Amino acid sequence: MKTRLLASVLGAGLIFSSIPNVEVYAHENLDQEISAKKQEVSTMQEKEREMNELLGKLEAKVNETNEKITSTKEDISKNKKEAKQLEKDIAEVEERMEKRFELMKKRARAVQQTGSSSYIDVLLEAESFSDFVDRSMALTKILNADKSILEEQEKDKQTLEASETELKTKLEKVQSELKEIENLKEQLTYQVNDKNSMLAAVKEQRSKANKELEDLENQKAIIIAEAKKAEEEKAEKEAIAVAEEESKTAETVAQSTGNAAAKQTSKSITAKKSSATSNGDTAKKSSPTSNGSTVQASRPAAPSAPTVKKGSGAIETAISTGSSIVGRSPYKWGGGRTAADIQNRRFDCSSFVRWAYASAGVNLGWTTSELVNQGRAVSASEMKRGDLVFFDTYKRNGHVGIYLGNGTFLNDNSSHGVSVDSMSNTYWKGAFKGVVRRVVE
Repeated sequence: MKTRLLASVLGAGLIFSSIPNVEVYAHENLDQEISAKKQEVSTMQEKEREMNELLGKLEAKVNETNEKITSTKEDISKNKKEAKQLEKDIAEVEERMEKRFELMKKRARAVQQTGSSSYIDVLLEAESFSDFVDRSMALTKILNADKSILEEQEKDKQTLEASETELKTKLEKVQSELKEIENLKEQLTYQVNDKNSMLAAVKEQRSKANKELEDLENQKAIIIAEAKKAEEEKAEKEAIAVAEEESKTAETVAQSTGNAAAKQTSKSITAKKSSATSNGDTAKKSSPTSNGSTVQASRPAAPSAPTVKKGSGAIETAISTGSSIVGRSPYKWGGGRTAADIQNRRFDCSSFVRWAYASAGVNLGWTTSELVNQGRAVSASEMKRGDLVFFDTYKRNGHVGIYLGNGTFLNDNSSHGVSVDSMSNTYWKGAFKGVVRRVVE
């Protein structure tokens, strides 16, 4: 009898122990996911730190450039004051030169009034040697005075020309330096705006990863609680099985011997079984259900191959759609990929191009990496309205726009949002490396 009871208990234990431990596997899988998510958060934090460091350097350059612009503008203001003073000096020199010129004309007229055509005639008309000597001395003084006047005249003229040349050169230099510095500031501003947009996207991704990590840890806690409950239920089932076996044994003994004590034992065992069953049911009813799982938003489907249409209708439709929000659409890094973003017209460069062409029934990729491989490549000299033009910004082919013709393109950038820009702009000219794709024929 004891042997049969032992066998029953062992058999029940063997049955329950042979059930695959799903909770253990799930627990291990969650641990792996949690570890991977922690690594992702750590990577995001490191990327955020690097971008903050880079932004600090860029902002320092912007501040340095602003100081140079201020200093250069002060130099220009100073040179303009010098120019005004020089204009006064030039006027004074010109006045002196004019007075000298008038003096020399008077002397020439005085010589003519004596009836002589030259200073030699004046000497030859002397009435005596003493008169000749007097006339010679007078002429010498006049000639020396004329020579001095001419020398002063030439000196003032040279000074005037040198001053004008120096001032012109100085003004041209500071104006050129100011233009270069302002171009540098414009490039730095674009870079700062790009990095700020990227940093905002990284922070958003890190926040999302932290939320997912929290959800995973909540799931783990729930699985641990459910595993504990399962162990308790298992123990209860084993106890019920033992109780049932004891009840059967007691009933057999009671029937064979008619022993009242045995019958009482059977009733006791049956009561124990009923209690165990009741406790198990209560535990099941009061146990929490798993509601910690997170439903993640589905990502947009991967783009199919682009539909290339004949004619310019699709191109004009896309350009018209994109141009309709010029100046009214803020740039958002990673934007344009949810219904909310599209409804509020929040795009980045690639999703803006995709949205514009989608209005014309042309299905393009979501990223610049996808767009740069769609359609066919054309040379920069052959690009035409509707072609996609790419720029090396934060990475190779990191920015894209739609070429409009006449050196302009429609795009969504971090500085102005959706706008029409010139490819001859210093920043875009430097970033354009001739990569052009024709997606509509």
